[in-house]
Amino acid sequence: MNKHIRKSFVACASALAMAAGMISAPMSASAASISLLAGKWTAVLSGNTGCGSTSMYVTFQLNTSGVGTATIQGHSTGCADATTSGHAFRVLTLLSTGQGTASLECGAGCGWNFRIQAASNNDQFILTDVDPANPNNTPTGVALRQYP
Repeated sequence: MNKHIRKSFVACASALAMAAGMISAPMSASAASISLLAGKWTAVLSGNTGCGSTSMYVTFQLNTSGVGTATIQGHSTGCADATTSGHAFRVLTLLSTGQGTASLECGAGCGWNFRIQAASNNDQFILTDVDPANPNNTPTGVALRQYP
């Protein structure tokens, strides 16, 4: 991905986070718990993947351990449009500041490692793949809790 596009993408993600009200006071140590993210979620992700420029609509349900199964509806410049299910989504860590890590699998040998920032109300989080071990994957987006 060209550096100018990458900078634009990061700026866009930052603007989305501010527009979504994600910039707020840090959580207290007791408020930042993976179990508080349990429930149904919808995420939109966009960026470069093994299929080129990609946009994804991802739904998943997390249990109190931060583990769930996702369905990914994808559209890209390099692969056919597809909807696939049964992909593992895991919240791996969550600090008292709401910062943490998560992963999403997308098939055999396919997946992303995200940095996340949860909102103080635990109803949304931003996520971006900045893993240096996989420099050509850059999906970034926002996850919103689904209504009950």
